[in-house]
Amino acid sequence: MSPRTGRPKIDNPRSERVAFRLLPEMVEKLERCADALGVTKTAVIEHGIDLVDQEIRQNEKENP
Repeated sequence: MSPRTGRPKIDNPRSERVAFRLLPEMVEKLERCADALGVTKTAVIEHGIDLVDQEIRQNEKENP
């Protein structure tokens, strides 16, 4: 028998899909950030979400 073909399974697959519209200026910013950091646009968006979440959690601790 031949070995299994295709992409290997990953531990934490990205199964959710989100679509949104951006102004051209925001797309340029997103691409510039991705290029500067050498990562994907998805990674930049994920990093931004993490930063906002961290800020919200910090504010909740300071102002219960």
